[in-house]
Amino acid sequence: MFYVLIGAVTFLWGLSFPSIKVGLGLIDPFNFLWIRSIISASLIFALIAYKGTPWRPPRDRPAFWWNTILHNLLFVFVYPGAALTTSGRTSVFVYTQPLIYTALAAYFIPGERLGLRSLLGFAAAFGGIIVLFSEKMTGGGDYSVLGDGLVLIGAFFWGVQSLYLRVNLQGIDPFRITAWTQLIAVPMFLVLASFRGIQIPDFGNPLISMNVAYNGLVGTGFVMVLWVKLLADYPPSRVSAFMFLTPVFGVFLSGLILTEPLTAFMLGGAALVAAGIFLVNADKRRGS
Repeated sequence: MFYVLIGAVTFLWGLSFPSIKVGLGLIDPFNFLWIRSIISASLIFALIAYKGTPWRPPRDRPAFWWNTILHNLLFVFVYPGAALTTSGRTSVFVYTQPLIYTALAAYFIPGERLGLRSLLGFAAAFGGIIVLFSEKMTGGGDYSVLGDGLVLIGAFFWGVQSLYLRVNLQGIDPFRITAWTQLIAVPMFLVLASFRGIQIPDFGNPLISMNVAYNGLVGTGFVMVLWVKLLADYPPSRVSAFMFLTPVFGVFLSGLILTEPLTAFMLGGAALVAAGIFLVNADKRRGS
């Protein structure tokens, strides 16, 4: 059952990247985000009501609200970046997050250490990023360095948020954290969308309705349920070791669905980053 669940989670997250790319070709990034956030918040709050667990935000915990802002900063950079670069590259750069988190945790959390596997993992991932950027330097690739850079900034904020969550919000139901994160995202992205004009997209267009629904219901909603189940039933170190599959699925599904070219640079860079994620997460010397 573990392999079925982890395969489903990483595949569905990988599929969200070509879905986002298609949606961004039809909707402004921040309009996409506030609509998607309404859908995902509604789903998560409905699941909380079904479970009968507390839904109100915890009192006297300002860290709870700072976490919602840090988490949504990921999307402030990733979605505009994804509109400029390819879906496959977005999936690889977003999932440098485990490496960023590990480096931050080793510096800020007492007892966290970087073992040999982690160091090899960082070296592999850094080499993969160099390979990916080398494609542009040789004149190849239909993408923007600015887009890649924005996605990497988003991954950095995700790493910071993950560390902040671990240090400050232990013991709070992850469904409640996710629900309020998505709810706070609605006004946050509405404000950002207003600078370019708030728009209600044409949901009669199946590409719009399908991709917004996928990212709201599946990419942020249903997959969260599977993820929490995995973390509840299996050791977190075992679960996280398979996160390297997400950018792998992202690259190949982008090639299959969007016919993005799977160049030697793309495949080599993605393989190195995926290997780095695996080595870092599989390092037995790190704290869980």
